[in-house]
Amino acid sequence: MADRGTEGSYKAREMNTNVEAEIERLRQQALWGWDKELRNLQWFGLQDGMELLEVGSGPGFITAQLLDTFPSLHVTCLEIDPEMVERAQSYLATKHSGRYEIVQGNVMDMPLADDSLDFAYARLLFQHLPDPLGAMREIRRVLKPGGKLVIMDIDDGLNLLVDPPSPKADAITKRLQAHQATRGGNRFIGRRLWRLLAEAGFTAMDLELSPIHSDELGIQIVMPASWDEGAWEPFVQRGAITRDEVDMMHEEYDRFLASPDKYAIFATWMVSGTA
Repeated sequence: MADRGTEGSYKAREMNTNVEAEIERLRQQALWGWDKELRNLQWFGLQDGMELLEVGSGPGFITAQLLDTFPSLHVTCLEIDPEMVERAQSYLATKHSGRYEIVQGNVMDMPLADDSLDFAYARLLFQHLPDPLGAMREIRRVLKPGGKLVIMDIDDGLNLLVDPPSPKADAITKRLQAHQATRGGNRFIGRRLWRLLAEAGFTAMDLELSPIHSDELGIQIVMPASWDEGAWEPFVQRGAITRDEVDMMHEEYDRFLASPDKYAIFATWMVSGTA
């Protein structure tokens, strides 16, 4: 297993026994609320023609969205997982030749020059990092003076609202939150980001929430039927939850879907700072 002190709490092959199902989940996640995500990135200062660093770029789905949107943007993709690097190389091979570079590396020690980039974007990464402050300082190093860092991430205290609620499911969620913490992550990172950015030397911070909800997109988008055994089995194997609890979660999900008044809203935090 990877060293959690440097790599954090996420690795695609450790999230589902069927890695292709996890890759598809990431693809769908890249599409969920892209319009609002893009709107906020532009509000925070992302412009065409910039040199952008995408930190934790994964299989390249967000990279493609960025390159499709900004015809003169150049993206440096930083990704620690060699499998994700290979997937991104394959996915992006026929797209936007010469406008991106994929670098395998760790955000804690990036093989990038000082003061070389205009904008950095870290999407759903910081919840997995054992040392978010150190990562911010390293990103600040490679940004030009006046460059922007935008972090999009979650905070389970203000993240998913589901009606009708399920106290049973909430109890299991707390177990999974604690499990991620043992692996170096923090599912409550959203509320920490502003102060951490300030401590890392960023200024002119800003904060927006970017929600998606079932009345707009449909219940299967906001609460996808990803309760397959492959998605739960790694947590069972690591002792985070039991098979009986997985069965209970299935039952609670079915009960939720059967409700005529079901509703769900999922909100991510987007925080920016200036180097």
